[in-house]
Amino acid sequence: MRRDKKVLLAAMLGATVMAAPAVSMAQAQSPWYVGGSLGQMEAKGSCPAGFTCDFKDNSWKVFGGYQVNRNFAIEGTYLDGGKISVSTGGVTAKGEISSWGVAALGILPLGGDQFSLFGKVGLMSTKQKFSASGPGITSTGVQDGSEANWGVGGTFNFNRNLGLRAEWERLDKSEVDILSIGIQYKF
Repeated sequence: MRRDKKVLLAAMLGATVMAAPAVSMAQAQSPWYVGGSLGQMEAKGSCPAGFTCDFKDNSWKVFGGYQVNRNFAIEGTYLDGGKISVSTGGVTAKGEISSWGVAALGILPLGGDQFSLFGKVGLMSTKQKFSASGPGITSTGVQDGSEANWGVGGTFNFNRNLGLRAEWERLDKSEVDILSIGIQYKF
């Protein structure tokens, strides 16, 4: 009977040792994250006298990243920046912008892991589509190019996986500012 207790104790100890890595792996958080945001875009510029201008529109983006450590992440983004329009008399010009990019994020955790601030700097590949129409004339065009992108923001984590993210960012050459709020999910 004594031998049976030793065998049972050894089996339980072995099962505990084998289960410990699985438990710690289940508790470890993956460095990968994804998210999406909705926001407001505003193109910089002044409206000439006699023109009607709309330099604001809704925007949205999706993003995903890899948090290298507590203070640094690399992130990829697709942004639909919305549309602008300028018109006078019977002539109307419209433009829309979309971008793909990558950025580095510097992260400053505050009060543990629940709230953090971040700054970002990156490079975007931006496509701008233009169209103009007037009496009997229509013209369209597309312009592609690279530009700097930077911004600041904050994340409030509801739990280990789900957070609320707010940020302001700027597309340099396009002179577009975007204010957005969204959800971030860490795997």
